[in-house]
Amino acid sequence: MKKGWLISLAIAVVVVAGFMSITVAKKSFSSNPSLVIQKEKKSLPDFSFEMAKGETFSNKNLQAHWTLFFIGYTFCPDICPTTLADLDRVYPELIKPPYKNIQIVFVSVDPNRDKANNLAEYVNYFNSNFIGTTSTHDQLFPFAQDLGLIYSIVEAGDSEDAYYLVDHSASLVLVNPKGEHQVTFKAVINEDGIAHVDMDLMVQDIHKIIQSYNE
Repeated sequence: MKKGWLISLAIAVVVVAGFMSITVAKKSFSSNPSLVIQKEKKSLPDFSFEMAKGETFSNKNLQAHWTLFFIGYTFCPDICPTTLADLDRVYPELIKPPYKNIQIVFVSVDPNRDKANNLAEYVNYFNSNFIGTTSTHDQLFPFAQDLGLIYSIVEAGDSEDAYYLVDHSASLVLVNPKGEHQVTFKAVINEDGIAHVDMDLMVQDIHKIIQSYNE
């Protein structure tokens, strides 16, 4: 009886220890409800997007950098300008030493209206360090899907000046210096009913993730 009790106690200790290790692992980051850690870090598929002045943004640009991806479009009436403004606000804290190798990339999923040069002007209005890029839907859709993001064109017109909306994810994706999907900061509905990522908590988490990655 005593032996059975000891075995049960030992099992309980192992279970509790395992639970505590999981809890500690979660608590090593913030209490950010947006944070989704990727258990299996998948490398991004090959891509080559357009930038201003005929330059390209591809997998090579991910090397030696932490990259925070955000998809949207310049005609977006709410999520995109709000998110870019929020990112600009936290940017100085985000890239403070020793975290200078973080880049923010805005990927337009509306290539019909968002041309590379205009896209650069748009993102640089918020912050001159932000990168704006786009491509064809043949590249954009699988790229977004691979990152767990989605978008769809709503009643697209025939001309480049036609007004239409693009439904798209408001989440942000962090890619590590090996070009692997590290974590997602999933947009959650805030008290105002708007899909939102708490930028201050995100910055804390990114710094902790980088510290853990470098250990």
